[in-house]
This record gives sequence, structure tokens and C-alpha cells, in this order.
Amino acid sequence: MTGACRRNGTQTEATDTLSLGDRSWDLCPEHSMRFSRYLVDALGSGLPDEEAEAETDAQDDDASTAAESEEPTADEDLADYVSRITDSRKAFKGKPLKAGTQAARAQWSKHRERLAALPDKERVDYAKWCAAEGKDVRLTASHVEFRGFMWTNFPHMARAYADAMRGRQQPQQINSPERQAA
Repeated sequence: MTGACRRNGTQTEATDTLSLGDRSWDLCPEHSMRFSRYLVDALGSGLPDEEAEAETDAQDDDASTAAESEEPTADEDLADYVSRITDSRKAFKGKPLKAGTQAARAQWSKHRERLAALPDKERVDYAKWCAAEGKDVRLTASHVEFRGFMWTNFPHMARAYADAMRGRQQPQQINSPERQAA
């Protein structure tokens, strides 16, 4: 299934179909993730079905295969990071990082530590995003891009991830399904 992405007009591969009543839409992986999150936030996780269970089993198989594959070396990870991520310092914000500099190594090291210490919920969502985007879950730059995607599209979840990493408790939303069930 190929279709035009309405936002930017590009041809993208539609991998999922969203059906509500008598309407259905073919969705690219990015929009599939986005709309599924909207629905989960609004309606809860929904009922499990055989297809979802099969998908979970397939993801578990993929995760075990990825865990068995060789980890990138620190030098490979740093080289990838420098090629994909820009400088975050105020005076150089948005400019390419220079490989081999102390600033690049310090910025990469900070992000690498964050990736190593991901809370379980974020790690699951990160792995799903990497699979949908074709990114390597083991690379630090992929996590930085994931966080950027989350801040742009789901700032409330990105805030929750950041707070969880800092060890802060999240206040429950009044309209959350968990709160209404109590």
C-alpha cells in the first residue's frame, strides 16, 4: 500500500489501516503510531486480540535477536552520533558537531548515559519507534531523535519520560482511565 502523506505530500508506504465504523485510512508508520497513541490516551489500551498477541510475540523475537547481535563499539556509536546530531551548546546550537572534540564527546556521553538508564515504559516505546522508523535501538543518536520526536508530537509523554528519568512522580490526570476506575 502506497499513499500520499497529507502533511508533506510525499509518497510513503502505508503499513497499517485504521478503521472506525464504515471509514478506513491507510497509514504510514509515523501516523499509525501517532493515532494509536491518541486513541490509547483517550480510550485506554482497548481489548487484546489474536493479531496484537501475534505482533507482541514477533516483537519479543525481534528483541531477542537484537540482543544477541553485536553491540556497536563506543567509537562507532560516537561516530554515528556526530553524523546525526547537532551541537546543543547555546553559542553553537544547531551547528554540526565536530568529531574528536571534547564538546562532542561530552554531549554524546551525557546522552549515552540516558540511553543506558531508560525506564521500562520509555524503553518499550523507544524500541517500537525504532522499529517503525528503521533506526538501530542500540545507537545513542536514535534515542536523541526519538526524544525529539516525542517532544514535538507528544510533549506530555516526553515530560513524563524526563520526569521518570529524574525520579519524579507523575501526578495522575483527573480524566485518566485509571483515575475514573478508582
